[in-house]
This record gives sequence, C-alpha cells and structure tokens, in this order.
Amino acid sequence: MDKQEFARRVQDRRKDLYIAALSVVRNTEDAKDAVSEAVASAWENLYRLRDDNKFDAWLLKILYNVSKDMYKKSRAYADLSELAGAFEYDADLENVEFFDIISRCGFDKKTVTILVLRFVYCYSLDEAADRLDLPLSTVKSKYYKALKKLSGVEGLK
Repeated sequence: MDKQEFARRVQDRRKDLYIAALSVVRNTEDAKDAVSEAVASAWENLYRLRDDNKFDAWLLKILYNVSKDMYKKSRAYADLSELAGAFEYDADLENVEFFDIISRCGFDKKTVTILVLRFVYCYSLDEAADRLDLPLSTVKSKYYKALKKLSGVEGLK
C-alpha cells in the first residue's frame, strides 16, 4: 500500500474513526488526538500489515488500543449527547448512539470490533471473520451473543 492509498483509506474512514475513538475516550479533544496517534502509528507500522484487505480492521484495532490507553490515563467523562454538536466531521447521530450503546454494554475488544465491522462498515460476518483472522464460528458466536445482550438495552429501537 502506498502513501496515497493509505491517505485515501484513512480519509474515507475519518468520521468513523473519530466516532469509534469518542466512544472509548468520551472527550472530543482526546478522540481527535487518539485518531491522530493511531493513524501515525499505523503509518509507521504499515509494513506489518500482511493483507491490504484487512486494513480497516487493523486500523480499528490500533485505534481501539490507543483510545483505551488514552482513556485510562485521562479518565475524562462526558455525555455523548452534549458532544454531538461539537463534531468536526458531521458525524451521524445514529453512529454516535451506536458507539455509546456498545460502550455501555462492556463488550470485549473482539466483540466491539465485530459489531463495528458489521454495522458501521457493513461487512458480512464472513468478511469480518476474514478481516480479523478468526474462525467464522467464533465471529458468529460473539455476534449473536452481543445481539442478545443488545436486545435488552434501553435506547435501542
């Protein structure tokens, strides 16, 4: 993957990256910093990406780790509904609500990644399994357990 392709793919996903980071750090400035730090880290470690088709999942994993580290350090809490108007990227409120709900459910990292790939990036479960190098049965199990848990969450339609 060359520099232009990397930049294009990051640019295409910047809104989703920002919302994903915001769902973890719950602070607009920290979310922007997390995205910047994750993109820089991804660029520095691009040689480690073995399959360009797995770029989205790989970048999301880096972003999740950076965001989680940043959250642990800052412990800054904010109400996502108040932050919706502060978005620099014209974020869809549906995505913000989605990330808010999955962050409240306490899913493990793999489950969050599966849900994001499925609902934000519109990947099939087969594609998610391929991107994450997980058996399809594992992805399906985590996905359906998450759906069952989400079915009892207040705020879902």
